[in-house]
Amino acid sequence: MPRKRTTPPRQTQAKGARIVSAYLENADVFRTAKAAGTKPSGPAVLVLKNRPDFDKRDFDRKARDLVRLGQQGRLKKAPSDRDSNKVWDPATKKRRTRTNIYRDRMIRNLTKDGRLTKDKGTAATNKYLANKTVVDRLYAGKGPVNARGQGYDPDHIHELQMDGTDTYDNLRPMDAHTNRQLGSDISVALRDVPDGTPIIVKVLP
Repeated sequence: MPRKRTTPPRQTQAKGARIVSAYLENADVFRTAKAAGTKPSGPAVLVLKNRPDFDKRDFDRKARDLVRLGQQGRLKKAPSDRDSNKVWDPATKKRRTRTNIYRDRMIRNLTKDGRLTKDKGTAATNKYLANKTVVDRLYAGKGPVNARGQGYDPDHIHELQMDGTDTYDNLRPMDAHTNRQLGSDISVALRDVPDGTPIIVKVLP
């Protein structure tokens, strides 16, 4: 008697599968080494691919920078330390991440104008009106986002998880959804890679 199917057909499962924007080309090498308690001698090969739900311009710019940094030998797996980028913020008198301080500084720079309120003047005379979309997305990025175009995040050009520095000159605005999803996918891709391992990056068309 044939066994009753207890799972959806293969094509049905694949249809709803999440598209991954980053994976390790030589993942088997690192999984095998981890299981054996050894360390591979070669670099980790990280492959990036744009997702349909990403902001393509921001993804392409990010990918180009990571490819360049890898070619320069500046990428390696860094230890995870979520508190390392907290610094004293004189404006709030609290320890905060540089990314949050950077976001607030951008908002202040785009909206400061003591003579005008945010709903008066023209785009030529009122910085808030001239940059309203940017400001709105910076504010929106303080909360959850679930699609491209909903918010901006300060993004580390050279990823912290790939030994980037947590400095203001290593930050720039990026679509929040693209930034968060790509960063998460990269983290998962590198989970079996030992700290200090060199990384090179490839981008699929």
